[in-house]
Amino acid sequence: MEMLHSPTEAGGLGFCHDALSLLPQGYHGPLVISLDSNILIDLREHGVAVLNNGQIVDLEREYARNLEGLGTILNLWLVRDLRFVVTPRSLTDARRRTDRFLASHAPAVEAIGEALAFQIGDWGQRAPSNAPASPSIGQETGLPIGADRDLILEAQSVRAHIFLTRDKQVLKQARLSGPKLAIMTPAAVAELLVGSGVELFAGGTCTAHDCPYSGWPLPFPDIGKWGPLLSLF
Repeated sequence: MEMLHSPTEAGGLGFCHDALSLLPQGYHGPLVISLDSNILIDLREHGVAVLNNGQIVDLEREYARNLEGLGTILNLWLVRDLRFVVTPRSLTDARRRTDRFLASHAPAVEAIGEALAFQIGDWGQRAPSNAPASPSIGQETGLPIGADRDLILEAQSVRAHIFLTRDKQVLKQARLSGPKLAIMTPAAVAELLVGSGVELFAGGTCTAHDCPYSGWPLPFPDIGKWGPLLSLF
């Protein structure tokens, strides 16, 4: 998983711990965000609206706030090095793995994996969703045995920085030990990024002499990463 966290020009301008404290101490690199299944559904159903700041109507207020937050995250992803990952359990987290479930989830999982390959810059590197689940490196004690717990532990095992979800039970009850993993809603992540001064072409980095983003030649990623994910919309 070292490559998943390595800065690349194809990924775009990344982030530093000094500017974004949820990152590991001394970290300079991409912000790795593991997606819960409800976020995959949101991307499929509302992707166009959230990416284009379209009006979200006839939805419960908190849901609309999270879709707007997802739009903020996606717009930053277009230029900044945010790496969305989907872990293996996402393809089996329904009670029954039906053809309908796969038709809904598989295209999103594949698209995110292809976008990630552009950012990593290595097409031979398997996306987390296409690799066996990594051994657990922590424990979760607040949730019942099932998909929610598995998804969080898989996110932790690939050392994601954020597990993005709208699941209220997960947000309230998840209790993790081991490597730090923030469990947050899209609205909360968007608020954190904006509040930390993260913009499309600036913010979120530091001025350390050894920062890989010092003198970054061009703060713009390979737009090849756009195609796979935007095809969902």
